[in-house]
Amino acid sequence: MPSDAAKEAESAQQLEQVRTLLLGKDNSRITDSLRKDARKIVAEVITEALHDRQQKDNSVDKVLQPFVEDSVQTSVAHNREQMVTSLYPIVGSLVRKSVAAFLSDFMEKTNQLIENSFTIKGLTWRFKARQTGVSYAQYAASQTFVYRVEHVFLIHRETGLLLNTVPLGSENKSDADIVSAMLTAINDFVGDSFLTSDDQLKEQLQSVSTENFNLLIKPGPSALVVAAVTGNPPQSISDQLQLTVENIHSLYLEDLNNFNGDNQQFGKTDGLLRDCLLSEQKEALTSKQKTPWFAWAIVLLILLYSGYKGVNWLKTSQLHDKIMQLDSQPGVIIKQLEIDNLKAITLDVLRDPNAIELTDWLNSNALNAAHFTIIERKYYSLDIPILHQRIERVNNTYPGVNFTWQNNLLVLSGTLSLTKTEQLLNTLGLAGFTVGNNLNTAQLQLATSQPNADTQQVKQQLANEIIGRIAALQLNFPVAVETITPEMQLTLKRLYQYIQQLEPLAQTLNLNFGLLVLGSSDNTGNNSTNLTISLQRANNAADVLQQLGIDKTKMFVLGLGQIDINDITNSARTVMFNVILTNND
Repeated sequence: MPSDAAKEAESAQQLEQVRTLLLGKDNSRITDSLRKDARKIVAEVITEALHDRQQKDNSVDKVLQPFVEDSVQTSVAHNREQMVTSLYPIVGSLVRKSVAAFLSDFMEKTNQLIENSFTIKGLTWRFKARQTGVSYAQYAASQTFVYRVEHVFLIHRETGLLLNTVPLGSENKSDADIVSAMLTAINDFVGDSFLTSDDQLKEQLQSVSTENFNLLIKPGPSALVVAAVTGNPPQSISDQLQLTVENIHSLYLEDLNNFNGDNQQFGKTDGLLRDCLLSEQKEALTSKQKTPWFAWAIVLLILLYSGYKGVNWLKTSQLHDKIMQLDSQPGVIIKQLEIDNLKAITLDVLRDPNAIELTDWLNSNALNAAHFTIIERKYYSLDIPILHQRIERVNNTYPGVNFTWQNNLLVLSGTLSLTKTEQLLNTLGLAGFTVGNNLNTAQLQLATSQPNADTQQVKQQLANEIIGRIAALQLNFPVAVETITPEMQLTLKRLYQYIQQLEPLAQTLNLNFGLLVLGSSDNTGNNSTNLTISLQRANNAADVLQQLGIDKTKMFVLGLGQIDINDITNSARTVMFNVILTNND
């Protein structure tokens, strides 16, 4: 039995034979029939088809543009004279409109320049324009031009509505609507009031004169062209208006007859109306040119003032830079400098007591101190030269101590009693020195011998005094805080100094010592939390002491948790220190 594929192939072959019998070979019967009426069919639908396709995807322009460009290029190459003859009227019209627009813009800019001038003539014209009650631009135009068309209107004759307007400059469109309505009302009044011809035709206005300008009216069958002219209008303006009316009726007759109040289709009449913006400038009188002394005087004053301000600015800038050099002096910081003029200067500075006197510095730099209002505020500087000056005074008070500088680090060496050592460290702390920052006291020894006293006994007393001072130190923490603040670090540096003083004494007394670091908390919160935070406070303090140089093996850290004693509950958030002594024997 034949397979399904064979049956399907046989069916397709039979179907193709039927198609050939009905349509002919290669569909020739259909194509021949269509070819006979193809031109007629396409002619009936080509316009609508192009329109619909263009509305759909704008593809018609893209397809036709290359063909049009090639056609124009071929025509210019082979029929140049014919193309020039055909395009001449269009090019001539474009050039004429372009020149008219350029002249209009040029005259407008000239008018603006005159309005902003400072000449004697310009000031005189301003005064006379104010006297006559007209704008300066109108008066200047009357003095500059024999005539000038300021505005052109296109008005629908039957309804009196404004179809389009072209001003010489930028004017309000609402003014044009008012003029249109006024002219229509006056024209209707004249037409209804005066009938002179036998055929009962209405009279039409040809012109309207005012104090400042003339309105020239050219009526047409369906529209009026009106020009507002300053000066004495010549016959050429009337001729141009007549030509414009004829051209508008020739191009827009159907739109005028079917006008329903929508004037958008008349927006393209700008070029025709702009042809009516004519003007003629007065010829300059041949007279001896006068020197504009007033204008030159103003220019000279401006130059003198500018030169004075420039020189004053240069001197002020140089003075400012010179005074700002004071800021580089050790122990002096300029907060604010105000220079009202060269003899009124306000100087607000921060000054260290050891810094140079401000009046001495001003005099040494050739600056008159009498011109300065000085506001001096005291502060303590950490500049190296200022620190050297402070040490010179401290050095005289402690002759048994050597003060040496090593790369901006003050090194103390020598022997001093414990009390004097405390006083010296306090003095240096006020002067801006801290151990571990810019001060080294490792070579400073405590005095252990005194007249008529047992050496061991004196050393034991000194050791006990140092231990007492250590026990008096403590760190106070806010609620739920465990971090070490800068103030606490100063206390720990003091503790480090005591340990350094205690170590040689302990060795001499054959004693071992350890530092007990105890953290505590108040009774707010639960017990486990208080125990944890008290231990963390003690560990943080021990870490700082280790960074300063105390051996971690000599420190014993404990967290006491909360302290429930009512009298000290508020001050129980502390870290306390104590020294444990043991005999080597």
